[in-house]
Amino acid sequence: MATHFKGPILYSAAQKGLENLNIGVWPDQCVKWDDFVMELDTGWTVVKDSGADVSIAADVANGVLVITSAATTDDDGGSIQANEIFKLPDVQGEMIYFETRVYVDTTSGAGVGQMDAFWGMCENFTTNPEAGFLVNNRIGFQLDDGSARLRLITEKGGTETETVLAATHDLVDGTYVTLGFTATKGKITNGTEVVQFYVNKQLVGSHTDNVPTANMTPAIISVSGDATGTKSMGIDYVLAAGDRGVAYNLSI
Repeated sequence: MATHFKGPILYSAAQKGLENLNIGVWPDQCVKWDDFVMELDTGWTVVKDSGADVSIAADVANGVLVITSAATTDDDGGSIQANEIFKLPDVQGEMIYFETRVYVDTTSGAGVGQMDAFWGMCENFTTNPEAGFLVNNRIGFQLDDGSARLRLITEKGGTETETVLAATHDLVDGTYVTLGFTATKGKITNGTEVVQFYVNKQLVGSHTDNVPTANMTPAIISVSGDATGTKSMGIDYVLAAGDRGVAYNLSI
């Protein structure tokens, strides 16, 4: 029997993650999407060190944006960020969403433990990519120099909650991983906000503390952790979205 839908069809993948995100044009959600297939969207701001490079790789399947540090230079890298247009909605049960597919690579063979990186949403930053680690409001995944462990981060007003994932989720040099999260207004019964984090579409952790309510931008940061070789990050795509908090009286 045929199934008929009114309005946009909901995302309905079998994997957990962004299953409640609408696809196609849906005006009740604000969406920022880039697949990096031709050129860097003018909606991105690049903040990078002078020797670093942020550009789309030529003739790579599916489109990839690559951030590369200057060779043999510590604390060097680049970042992309958009506009601060996403925030936790005011309506209970509504959400913001983030997902990206990325890899990190060290030609020196030093491994991903020699990079600092962030993937998620945060307040805008200027001057250099490292400034993105110091903003007061953010949600996302972080990689710290000296470890391949992924860290789950929620930070509100400069107070941070961090969860270090188990070794089974360690990043592997040159291997893609999908990172995503949803942040929901008042998801649990006492009305507390919750962020749910996903690695390769699987739920790996949740935070209910220090969930920011400030406006934030989707952002990705890649910085070298030592002066050996060149460090780089490939970004296959970035998706950020948020419910607008609109309501309609459909009984009229």
